[in-house]
Amino acid sequence: MFGRRASVRGAVYGVSETPEENPALRMREVYRTYGSGAGKVNALQGISVELAKGVFTAVMGPSGSGKSTFLHCAAGLDRPSSGRVWLGGVDLSDMSENRLTRLRRERVGFVFQSYNLLHALTVQDNITMPLRLNGTAVDRDWAERVVRQVGIEDRLHHRPAELSGGQQQRVAIARALITRPDLVLADEPTGALDSRTGARVLALLRDTVAALGQTVLMVTHDPVAASYAGNVLFLADGRLVDSLAAPTSAAVAERMSRLGEH
Repeated sequence: MFGRRASVRGAVYGVSETPEENPALRMREVYRTYGSGAGKVNALQGISVELAKGVFTAVMGPSGSGKSTFLHCAAGLDRPSSGRVWLGGVDLSDMSENRLTRLRRERVGFVFQSYNLLHALTVQDNITMPLRLNGTAVDRDWAERVVRQVGIEDRLHHRPAELSGGQQQRVAIARALITRPDLVLADEPTGALDSRTGARVLALLRDTVAALGQTVLMVTHDPVAASYAGNVLFLADGRLVDSLAAPTSAAVAERMSRLGEH
């Protein structure tokens, strides 16, 4: 199904006094400020969090709470004003932009609301694009396992325009997984899908964590979507104000309704 065999590079949420040696993500006292004076915006204010490997975590908060900035700092897309971020045990603090770009390609998978597939390429070529950008050969066993997991093995030679929205998002998830990243970041991954298709994609993300041992961090505004995660982090005014394990949609919605108290 895929090309020649080759190797690709090679839990519990919480903040601990004795943290896991190399969690998927660790943030310590992260602040991110934009602007100055009267226009100063404190997007993140002292975020400390640790995500163990193999965990599905959702991030929720009202508009302007810092969700996108949190995601960008976690991925090395944005640099904290102060504090430190480790991705898979690697300190991002002093990395050059070139090193950060390579690290993101190798160690972070991205799933977007709009899929971001290349329409001139086949499904197979879209999935393996991160490996080609890295100059890395395809590990055929892993690639075949990924496409089976996402249920897209019978569409590999189709182009994105020939697929439904749900199928395109499955391709995007496979692309995010192909490098065996330390962290998969999903930004409103079901925002463009109907509720039934969205539920299938969320179940796929949850099952991928269980079956492949991946770590997923998802930003969402939807309590139902958050209920598919194993844990939910709540942000308000740039601060981590609460977390919820084994969430239900009702419990998430109730907690969201009280965020204004902080």
